[in-house]
Amino acid sequence: MLLGLFTLHYINRAIIYPLRMNSNSHRVPLIVTASACVVTILNGYIQTFYLVRVHKNNLQSWLGILVFVIGMTINVQSDGVLRNLGRQRRSDGVYPKTYYIPQHPLFTYISCPNFFGEILEWFGFAIASQFSLPATAFFLYTSSNLIPRGIAHHEWYKQKFEDYPKERKWAVIPFVV
Repeated sequence: MLLGLFTLHYINRAIIYPLRMNSNSHRVPLIVTASACVVTILNGYIQTFYLVRVHKNNLQSWLGILVFVIGMTINVQSDGVLRNLGRQRRSDGVYPKTYYIPQHPLFTYISCPNFFGEILEWFGFAIASQFSLPATAFFLYTSSNLIPRGIAHHEWYKQKFEDYPKERKWAVIPFVV
């Protein structure tokens, strides 16, 4: 079951998400894409090795799976909100490069619910794997990558928009950071 969730996440991240992106989105350099592929393959191998040989299903596994699904739902929905910001074309068919403040319930208290959802996914994965070393390490790696990025996004929003919502006080994790 966990391998299926792992695969579902990466099908969404590597295939579905790029296909749904706006054609005017920034292009990702080939070296970044290649590096991401190498890291994902190595991580997949390590996670699979542990889950196939060691993992046992129990109540904790099912709780972790629930947390993973909730996190993935938050991640996918908030990615969709961000992707659809400013998708109004001008009469000449060009999408103007304009920035907007995301308006959606997931963005009520935090600036980056997509990052929060992804962190929640991998926390759920760690719970479900009985806090295996590979799953816990990946959760910590993901958090240490996304939290600083979320803080930077939050600060950018506050500088860019004078009318940025005052109740949106946190960057990534509601009531924490």
